[in-house]
Order: sequence, then structure tokens, then C-alpha cells
Amino acid sequence: MRGGLLIALVVAALAPASAAFAQAQPGETALRRAIDLENAGKYRDAVTAYREAVRQGAVGQGVLGLERAFGSLGQEDSLLPAVDSLLRVMPRDATLHGARLRTLRALGRDAATRRAFDDWRAVDPKDPSPYREYVRLLLTDRRTDAADSVLQAAVTALGGAREFATEFADLYATMGRWEAAASAWRDAMTDAPYLDQSAAYSLMGAPVAARDDVRNALAAPPQSPTPLLTALARTRAWLELRWGAPRDGWRALSALPANDSTAQLWIDFADEAEHAAGALAARDALAAAYGVRKEPMLALRAAGNALAGGDAAGALRLVTQVLPASDSTRAAKEALPIAVRALAEQGRSREAEQMIAGYGARVTPAQHRLFARSLAWGWIRAGDITRARQAAAQGGGDDEDVVSGWLALFDGDLDAARDGLRTAEPKSPEVVTALAFISRAAQPRAPAIGAAFLALARGDSAQASRMFELAADSVPTAGSFLLGLAARIASVQGDAARALALWERIVAQASASPEAPEADLEWARALERRGDRAGATARYEHLILTWPDSALVPQARAALDRMRLAPDTH
Repeated sequence: MRGGLLIALVVAALAPASAAFAQAQPGETALRRAIDLENAGKYRDAVTAYREAVRQGAVGQGVLGLERAFGSLGQEDSLLPAVDSLLRVMPRDATLHGARLRTLRALGRDAATRRAFDDWRAVDPKDPSPYREYVRLLLTDRRTDAADSVLQAAVTALGGAREFATEFADLYATMGRWEAAASAWRDAMTDAPYLDQSAAYSLMGAPVAARDDVRNALAAPPQSPTPLLTALARTRAWLELRWGAPRDGWRALSALPANDSTAQLWIDFADEAEHAAGALAARDALAAAYGVRKEPMLALRAAGNALAGGDAAGALRLVTQVLPASDSTRAAKEALPIAVRALAEQGRSREAEQMIAGYGARVTPAQHRLFARSLAWGWIRAGDITRARQAAAQGGGDDEDVVSGWLALFDGDLDAARDGLRTAEPKSPEVVTALAFISRAAQPRAPAIGAAFLALARGDSAQASRMFELAADSVPTAGSFLLGLAARIASVQGDAARALALWERIVAQASASPEAPEADLEWARALERRGDRAGATARYEHLILTWPDSALVPQARAALDRMRLAPDTH
């Protein structure tokens, strides 16, 4: 049976050209049926259909289909007789050679795979395809030495390495030679700018210690053509997003000349940044795109991202740019809510009320209720709790309303605060912090903690930090949490000495708490910033030994490795 099939395959391959072109697309019907069977998981029937497609002249697609179907059946070796027979009559067909090479590699027949590679390159010594395919397979198996040897042979045979810049880039990345990999990708993009996504995907695994080298290698050479400049900027931007540094990604793109195509690139970047916790990077990209296209929705999106990133002043500036140019009804619907929120976040509820009044009947009752909640938060920011309660009441908020939850927390009513704050969507960092505290507290009321949260909401961070510290003993089950919160606030305020004292206190007095590993890590980092390498090393090692299962251990190990590599300047 198999012999009959092979004869039929060869006969089909040798058929006269007139027969092969009897139909506009040889084997199209059989090929479509084979693909449908394969997609349905009917691999044995798909094999039969792909064989028919090959008989009818669809040799390349048919053989690739057979390769997939036999692979799904675990019968890779069944492909080889057919491919070998076809190669005898179509010796220069790259699809057949590639299928043969991949199949032998899948079967683990290394020597035969090498012979298949040698046979393929002997057909045309100047054809780069055999080298590319074989190197790809070797790198998939992480056989870097063998891949390097094949690439060197390719350079010798074809007279230069530029033809294989992509393969060298993949090789160096697999070997962990990140700077060389980035340089090779830069060379590859000189001829093929569309490779930027491939480059970024290849380089995203670079460890922290190697990333500056990657960034430097991806810098654009002087007088680079625009396509290369754009490709390199896109690569760096994509990498920075994946490395958790979206603002650095935006800096890479912001240097591009401002035009319509660049504006679209900025918008695309903003789309990704919004999904990568990069609200402020998205703000900057959308604001720049608005500067080119003058589309109001771009400015409004930028303002929304500014609010999400905690930049209320920036949000107000952005939304103010489009308010005068917008139709008043549309402005009341789209721009006014952002402006009101931005003013409220700055404690400027009185100005927000005046702005709302200026739109008169264009503001619907439903909008008035929503605005009232924003205004309530603005009055909280301004320290006027009485006006905040009045605004919350006007908003129709009930006990399970976010603003009501905050007001309950400020009163120290933890149960009511929990009911209100858990309805927040999305949950801001402030809401997450408050709920985390409430979940740790075993008591229904904590007035002193409520007062501390109120001070924080009013923007008096230094006072809030001190109040959290002083009240920590009043909530024994959450004492270490409150000390950690006080330390983080002090650190943000630049009070490094006080933050360090609080971290030390947690490690000494609450070593069994969830905050202890974080405290030890921050303690070590503070010592490292001071230049106390010995002290920092001791703390990092203490964290690793004391809490070996902590999620922070990899950070401690990375810090130790970084210090070992860094020169000692003392």
C-alpha cells in the first residue's frame, strides 16, 4: 500500500506542466477539506486528504499538512518516505528539505539531521535557507555551540555575517550574551525594520544587570534613516513596558519626529501602557498625539490616565484644553466629569461646584448624583468633613457606597468602612491599603486609625505617618501593618532615618508578621544606599536565611549579586 502511495506521489510530481496547471489552484478543494479535517482533530482522515492534495499538485502545502497531521498522530517517521521520493524529482524544493530536516530532528536522529542539512546546502551553496532552518532547530534545542558552528560556516560560504544577523541575534540571546544580541538585532533592523517586535521578544529575558547594555546597544547610530530610528525606538519602548518601566518606554518614543504616523505609534503605545500599569506613560503619549492630531478624545484619554496615575493637576490642564472647543452638551457628558474629579482630588470642590453650575440644565440628575460623590471626596481633601457628609447625602450614597465607606473609616467604624470600600471599582491603592488594614483588624472600631487615614486623605502625610506609628499598639493584630505603612509614608516623604527605625522595629518586634521580610529588605536597601555594603549584605543574607519561602528572596539574591559585581568605592 505504501509503495503504491509513493509511486503515486512521484507520478504526480513528474506530471507535465500542462496537467499541473489544468486548474487555477492545483489541489485547492482537497487542501481545504484536509485543513477542515485537521482542525476537527480527524488526523487520519486529514492524512488521506493531504495525500490527495499532493497528488493533485499542491505539493508544498500538502507536505506541510502531512507534517502536522503525522506529528499529531505521533507518526513523524511516516512522512520521510514520501518526502524522500519527492526530493528525487524536486531536489531544489526548500519546503521538502525543511520538512525532512524538521522531521529527522523530531525523531532525535541527529546524525541524519546533519546529513539532511548537508544535502540541502549542496544543492545551492549560496542559498542561506538551509543554514537558517538548521540553526533555528539547533537553538530550539539550546545547542548553542553547534548553532554557532553552523553560522560560522554560513558566513564563510556566503561571504558575510549580515545575511544572518537575525540568527546571530537569537544565538547570542540564547547564550545570555545580551549586549551582543541587541547589537545583532540592531544590525538586522537596519535592513528589516519590521523585525522590531521579534527583537523585543528575543531580548525581553535579559536580566536586570544586563538591561543597560541592551539599551545602549539599541541606541540609534548617527544619521540613521527614519525607518531604523522608529524600529529601534519601538523595540526599546516594548522592552521597557515588559520590564516594568513604561515611563522609560515613552522616553524612547518621545524623541521621534512628531507627525501623523508617529502619533499613531504613540497611541498604540498608550494602549499597551494602559494595560501595563503605565498610566502616566499613557498620559504623556496621548497628550503628544493630541498635539499632532488635535482630536479632543485623545486629550480626554490623556486626562483620564493622568487621574489614574495620581496627577490631578495634569488631568485638569489637559481637560481644560478641550473644554472651550467642545460642544457644551458633549462637554458636559465627556469632559466635565474628568474636570470635576481633577478638582476634587486637589480639594477644590468649591471651584468644581461653580463649574458644574455653569453647565446648567445640560447636567443631568444622574450626573449631579455622581458629581456629588466626587465633591464629597474634594471636601474631605480640604478637611471639611461636614461639607463632605452633605455632598455624600446629595449623591444618594448608602452604607455600601465608597465615599460613605471612607467617611466611616475616618470615624473609626471599621465594619461600615469595609462594606463601603469593598464596592470600589477599580480599587485604588488607597482603597487596597484601607481594606488590607481592616482585614487584619480584629476589632469593630479604631478611632485613632481613622484619624490617621483622614490626615493622609487631607495630604498631611508626615502627620499621618506619626499617627499610624503611635496607634499601632491599639490594634495588636495589625500593628506591624501600621508600622510598615508609617515607614513607607516616611520614606516617600524623604525621612529615611525615621523609615529605617520603623523597619528595624518590625524585624525586632514582629519577626513572625507578614511585614517582617519586607522590613528586612528595606532595611538592607537603606544600608546599601548609605554605602554600608557589609551591613546591607548581612541584612540581605538574614532575609534569605530567615524567610526562605518569601517572595522577596529573589530580590535579595539579585541585590547580593549586584553588589558583588559592583566595584567597592570605599
